[in-house]
Amino acid sequence: MVALATALLVISRNESRPTDVVRTPSRATKASSVPSPATAVTTGVCPLTGAPAPGGRPPDRPAVAVKIGNNPAARPQSGISRADIVFEVPIEGAITRFIAVFQCRGASRVGPVRSTRWVDVQLLEQLGHPIFGFAGGINPDRALVASSPLFDADFFRHYDLYHRNPSQLAPNNLYVATSSLWRLDSSKTPPPALFHYSVNAPTGSAVSTVASAALTYSSILEVTWQWDPSLNRWLRFYGSTPAYGASGTQMSAANVVIERVTTTPGPYVEDAEGDHGIHSITVGQGSATVLRNGQAITGYWERSSIHQVIRLVTASGHTIDLAPGNTWVELVPTYAHVTLASG
Repeated sequence: MVALATALLVISRNESRPTDVVRTPSRATKASSVPSPATAVTTGVCPLTGAPAPGGRPPDRPAVAVKIGNNPAARPQSGISRADIVFEVPIEGAITRFIAVFQCRGASRVGPVRSTRWVDVQLLEQLGHPIFGFAGGINPDRALVASSPLFDADFFRHYDLYHRNPSQLAPNNLYVATSSLWRLDSSKTPPPALFHYSVNAPTGSAVSTVASAALTYSSILEVTWQWDPSLNRWLRFYGSTPAYGASGTQMSAANVVIERVTTTPGPYVEDAEGDHGIHSITVGQGSATVLRNGQAITGYWERSSIHQVIRLVTASGHTIDLAPGNTWVELVPTYAHVTLASG
């Protein structure tokens, strides 16, 4: 039944319509399905942050991505402050989850690890052949991961690599170390650079000074990013409440990329409450705002297929450079409110 449902939804990998499940090429063709990098990886620079690599050379290893819960019971999360890139994606039931991506640095404890969704493969194929850690999911979503170029590190395939914290309640008590996931794949190929970086803050008509950005995902979830000039970083809040990790440090970023995306209900029920998943469409084009250095740069994102990296450009066609450092990518539905404040 799952195979039939998947077959009915297969389309070309150069498109990604709202209700489609996009099939990945067979294993025999995967080696040629390498993303076109946003920019060549510079020696001595981490490909996913544009910052100097520890020891002067980025590790010869693929990216590791881990799906992490973000419902209130999942907080505070572990390991996110060590990630190069974090994607925040709507799922169902008016909440979001994170995909934390590691390459230059790892984390000894990442989680709580949660289940996969349709959008995960759509986002992660631009990283080439990343290792993807997650904890199951509905059969169509798991089948999509298994048939993709991602290394399938599902908890239910590699349960011995994950551990549960007995002081927490399931399902928000499952964790994994990035070192355990890297041991699954001996390949030495790092991911392509997803973004362009520059230490010089941009100038021009697309640039404005801002102090905060409020993203209203739903009636129960408002994410706010506030610029802290003393730290030269954006600090994350839930409304006005600081968002802390398990280490006690507030979540922060050098860059916040806000992508406005079209969303549609997925064809399958994803949770016990009967909610259908949310499919965020990340192929095509949409408006975008990049937050860096206390500035907001307006433009748009574009991506021709799921194995191509995203491009961030201004309305005049100039590439938007990020500040070297970690980045949060916020996939915000087009119907949601985004409010920028200057002070």
